[in-house]
Amino acid sequence: MTLFLIAIALLVFLSHFLLVIGKLYFNRENLRPQDQPHNSQLPLLAVVIPARNEELNIERCVTSLLNQTYPQKKYRIIVVDDNSSDNTQSIVQRLKEKHPNLKLTGAGPLPEGWSGKNNACRKGAEIADGKWYCFIDADIYAQPELLETAVTFAENNRIDMLSINPLQELVTTSERLFLPGIFLSIASSMNFKHVNDTSRPETGANGQFMLFRQKVYESINGHYSVRNEIMEDMAFAKIVKNSGYRIYWIFGENLISTRMYRDISHIWEGFSKNLAEIMRKQNPVESVYDAVKSFLLAWMPLLLTFWTFYYLNNGMDTVLNYLAFGFFVSGTAAMFIMSLFVVRALKIPFGYAFSIPLGFTLHTLLTINSLWGMKKGKRLWKGRIYP
Repeated sequence: MTLFLIAIALLVFLSHFLLVIGKLYFNRENLRPQDQPHNSQLPLLAVVIPARNEELNIERCVTSLLNQTYPQKKYRIIVVDDNSSDNTQSIVQRLKEKHPNLKLTGAGPLPEGWSGKNNACRKGAEIADGKWYCFIDADIYAQPELLETAVTFAENNRIDMLSINPLQELVTTSERLFLPGIFLSIASSMNFKHVNDTSRPETGANGQFMLFRQKVYESINGHYSVRNEIMEDMAFAKIVKNSGYRIYWIFGENLISTRMYRDISHIWEGFSKNLAEIMRKQNPVESVYDAVKSFLLAWMPLLLTFWTFYYLNNGMDTVLNYLAFGFFVSGTAAMFIMSLFVVRALKIPFGYAFSIPLGFTLHTLLTINSLWGMKKGKRLWKGRIYP
């Protein structure tokens, strides 16, 4: 009887999770180049890229943004070097010599009460001009139609702040082993339809690509309004929507991609700084619950399947135990089928579907570490400690 009750509870638990993920997967909106008509009257656009120690990414990023279908005379790229100690500045300087619409400036000393990225973006915005300001992370790669499609979509739909989710590039074994499960756990907290519904209070955004109407950006005091935020994208979305403007959050897997973290140490540091905030939980208790949920989703269906199989083979072959075994097997199979969809969406070999529980487990540890860092007021990111 006990196993059967556990099976029912697990079935309800899994069904809710799978329903959330399924709705996100099948209902997600994807911005595509061919969906937007060519606009011969594109407005002036300023693209700001904050960069701190990005020598592995910056040339690929900037080069992709220099090779856009957007009219060359209508946009300018501003790279803000945030006190890099590597070759970031020299790489951009070399590119700048061949491209007149590329500008390089420095972020200067970090003011008290500011995060490095927000200060760098502010510096870029101070010398930007145009009807639209676009803030892009240095680890992205843009398809040629990205800027034209994004600006046209925003103008056609009267959007004031457009944020695009890029395709995640997973190259190394550690990226493929751990990141799919982490991304899946994060996805369980998202609801794009509610975010994009002007009648609902939910907000959200992805800071890797944020496009603002210049007048809206200025009206909310730009990056000054989020100066001390680690999750400036979420903070911006809340401010913009609460100010009566329209935000829109959409996938753009055919237009933009990113490679965030290259090994397990970067994964640990990167997500430890803000995972609890990414999950958008209102208090530590909710975050701890979320961490426990990830761990249970990772291992309970499989472990309970083996446990029940042991019971059935040791004289406890009751009808209820057979039913419980069937529920556990079904739950394990459902999680694996979902994992196959995830690795397919991430464009990695199907064999990595077996490693999804590892990502769930790491998500649990990262959430706890993120909470601990927030409690102690010490979150490390790129050589700086933030409260």
